[in-house]
Amino acid sequence: MRRLTLLLAIGLVAGGVTAEETVTETLIGTPVTEPAWRPETRARLEKDLEIARAVMEIAPEREDSYIWLGRRLGYLARNGEAVDVFTQGLERFPDSYKLLRFRGRHLARNRQFERAIADYRRAAALVEGIQDSFEPDGIINARHQYLGSYRSNIHYYLGQTSWAVGDYQATLEGMLRAAAEPLVQHDDRRVATAFWQYLALRKLGRHNEARIVVNAVPDGLQLVENHDYYLGVRFFNGSLDESALLAQAGLNSTFGVAMVHLIEGRTARAEEMLRDLVAGSSQGYWPAETELLQLRR
Repeated sequence: MRRLTLLLAIGLVAGGVTAEETVTETLIGTPVTEPAWRPETRARLEKDLEIARAVMEIAPEREDSYIWLGRRLGYLARNGEAVDVFTQGLERFPDSYKLLRFRGRHLARNRQFERAIADYRRAAALVEGIQDSFEPDGIINARHQYLGSYRSNIHYYLGQTSWAVGDYQATLEGMLRAAAEPLVQHDDRRVATAFWQYLALRKLGRHNEARIVVNAVPDGLQLVENHDYYLGVRFFNGSLDESALLAQAGLNSTFGVAMVHLIEGRTARAEEMLRDLVAGSSQGYWPAETELLQLRR
């Protein structure tokens, strides 16, 4: 076990291959920097990582040891190191849909979209027919309530990541599958999947279907986490105007506004918003980055 820890520490994976590097630039060349955590937040994240390392030393034979060490690295934006840990775990547990799900997520954060999609597709095949279960959160929400299940999250992130490669049909299908899972029949999953369904349908030219999706989402929902997606959905269905949204918007809802501008031909305004989104986040924002790359072509 000490050898494994040493390999991870010096940045190697099995077979002597150089470790996955955490990206330092967005897809459009702007810097990716460490988030500006408050000191108490950083201390908590570092402590959580220390505990995960200790668990790995004690129980390297457990799938969860790899999952939590990788996730704790990811919470510190050390995505390349996280990918290495999940890869080590998959060498021991090659049919782990959980490790594939998390490696896919961190590959996407590292802008390795095709590799992430391959992981999600394999995870989706492995989890099919298995009893679903809730996915524990590493950073618990205010209600201390788990909102995602493994199967739903695999399909959700497969759909979301497919956006990066322009496969909007796969985005739509992933969101429909994610929303249909029995364990996640709540409004937080409903608004997040409706957001991406709407954008995918509009990219596919199915504008009436897109409006039907968001018009079915009512006002006044009491959400736990996905408030920003809800702002976007309310903008899409006309219950919130752009100025009111932007006064309180986060990354996702602002992206939604920019995409409406782009789809409806207001390219200059869309590009300005997309660039501001990427520049305004220390980690960038890859959905906006992929759209900006397409505008360059």
